[in-house]
Amino acid sequence: MDLVLIRHPKTVVPNGVCYGSTDVEPDPQRLASDAARIAPMLPADARIICSPQKRAAQLAARFGAAQTDARLVEMDFGAWEMRRWDELPRAEIDAWADDMLGYHPPEGEALGSVAARVIEWWEQQPKDRTIVAVAHGGPWRVLAAHLLGLPLEHSTRFEIEWGGRALFRINDYGAQLRGWNVF
Repeated sequence: MDLVLIRHPKTVVPNGVCYGSTDVEPDPQRLASDAARIAPMLPADARIICSPQKRAAQLAARFGAAQTDARLVEMDFGAWEMRRWDELPRAEIDAWADDMLGYHPPEGEALGSVAARVIEWWEQQPKDRTIVAVAHGGPWRVLAAHLLGLPLEHSTRFEIEWGGRALFRINDYGAQLRGWNVF
C-alpha cells in the first residue's frame, strides 16, 4: 500500500513567526493552487485523513471526504506561539536545539511527544489501501524518520515544502521512500 503525506499550503502568518498549535488560515491562493495541482495525482479510492487544523483540513476537503485526527496536529509551541522566532529567549532556543526530543518550550510540547502521538496514529491505520494524509511539517518529519528507521532526533533534517508531498510504499519489509517534496 502507499502512504502519501501532504503538508498544508503556506499560511497567512508572516514569515518569521512561530506557530504550531495556533489554528491559522491557509493562504487562499496557495490553497487553491496546491489543491488543483495535487488532486489529479491522488488515487480515487484513497482514504483521506487530516489534521483538524484549518490549514490542513481545508486542503484535505478539496480531495474528498476527509476524516480528521487530532494526533496529526502540529507541535504546540506554548508560550512561543505567534511570536517572532528572533524575539524568543536565546537560552530557550538553545535548550530546545540541544534536546529536541525532550525539551519543550514553556507551556508547550516536546518533539518526542509529537512523535509518540503521530507514530501511534500510524500504527493504528488499516494498511488495506492508499492513505492520503494532510498535516504539518513537524508530524511528517518525525513519521518519515520512524518509517525509515532513523533516529527521531534526525527528523529535523527532512524539510517538506508548503504543499509538498512525501510518497512511501509500505510492504512486508517496511517502508520505502519513493519521493520527497514531489510537486
